[in-house]
Amino acid sequence: MADDDGVRALLLDHSDQQAVRNVFEAYTGTGSATLTDYVTAMRATGGDLAVVASDGAADIYACWNGSGGRYEHLTVWPPWSIGGYDHADRAGLESVLDATDDLRVIPHSETPFAEPGTLGSLSHRTELQP
Repeated sequence: MADDDGVRALLLDHSDQQAVRNVFEAYTGTGSATLTDYVTAMRATGGDLAVVASDGAADIYACWNGSGGRYEHLTVWPPWSIGGYDHADRAGLESVLDATDDLRVIPHSETPFAEPGTLGSLSHRTELQP
């Protein structure tokens, strides 16, 4: 699980954004956040915040790629099958995450996106959708 202090600090650093405040309240159990809040918070934090969710046996990691101007997600199925997809807009990513369970925030540094070498080493197992 993500470092609690790291997630709190990241959310507090960007608390000028309403969506980030809503995610902080959901994270601390003092309020709630919508799926749109979570996706908007990823972009508002410049991609430093990501989300992870469960889809049956798979984990779905999602993040904002500021240099590419898009949202990205990776679905990781045991044992190490990966599917990925880029989304030009928030709604595209929301449609994927809407069908998941246990949506939670995580620092980008704790996702598979953080180490391109890791993803590159699994490229023979990766299936990217258009």
